[in-house]
Amino acid sequence: MSIRNLHDLFAPKSVVLIGASDRPHSVGATVLRNLIGGRSSAELAGRVMAINPHHSALMGLPVYPDVDS
Repeated sequence: MSIRNLHDLFAPKSVVLIGASDRPHSVGATVLRNLIGGRSSAELAGRVMAINPHHSALMGLPVYPDVDS
């Protein structure tokens, strides 16, 4: 297996989190918190997009009701 495309996997331009949540200790809340807290200008220079039909914003990010949005 070639490693030439691994850069795209480890340095994405954007990330979509389906199932983002505000419930403490849920997977959706933990992953969103880690994505927001772990990014810097050098890392994940793109956007973090959260998907959840029940919220309009989470942790300071706009939340989309579905992937098509």
